[in-house]
Amino acid sequence: MTDLTSLVVTHRDADVLAQAVAARAITAITDAQAARGSASIVLTGGGIGGATLRAVAASALRDTVDWGRLDVWWGDERFLPAGHPERNETQARDALLDHVPVDPVRVHPMAASDGPAGADLEAAAGRYVDALAAAGDPAFDVLLLGVGPDGHVASLFPGLPGLADERPALPVRNSPKPPPERISLGLSAI
Repeated sequence: MTDLTSLVVTHRDADVLAQAVAARAITAITDAQAARGSASIVLTGGGIGGATLRAVAASALRDTVDWGRLDVWWGDERFLPAGHPERNETQARDALLDHVPVDPVRVHPMAASDGPAGADLEAAAGRYVDALAAAGDPAFDVLLLGVGPDGHVASLFPGLPGLADERPALPVRNSPKPPPERISLGLSAI
């Protein structure tokens, strides 16, 4: 496997970037499935995140992925009701997941504010910690992350306590970017 830790690739525009990331993601997923039988991916939101998922859905190579052997996770989520258009899950389903034969049991969305934990953000984040533990604290094959203009990754914002939190998933309160309540993978999981 190629060490990509020091590789920086630039593209002329957002569309080409999304297509390039989609191609690399498809390749990494199919390589992992060939090596181990299954693969896992962490999805992100945002403009490029959504464009990347749409590029995967439109790719001629999308059918090289065995969607029934892919675990889908999220890097972060806005703590809003299920189906809310600003939820990363809703956007990912619209862009990709509703268009491929992914196994619903292998899709692991972060809790919604109207889910089993209700409006308890701490409990909702704890449910994601439990889901990760139940899956054996997976090492992700593909981790899609964007970097916000303020330097945030997932919902880990510069200067906020989440950066020092060692839990694999954590509640985020007082996000400087609306909405103020979120759930995020912690740096230990990322």
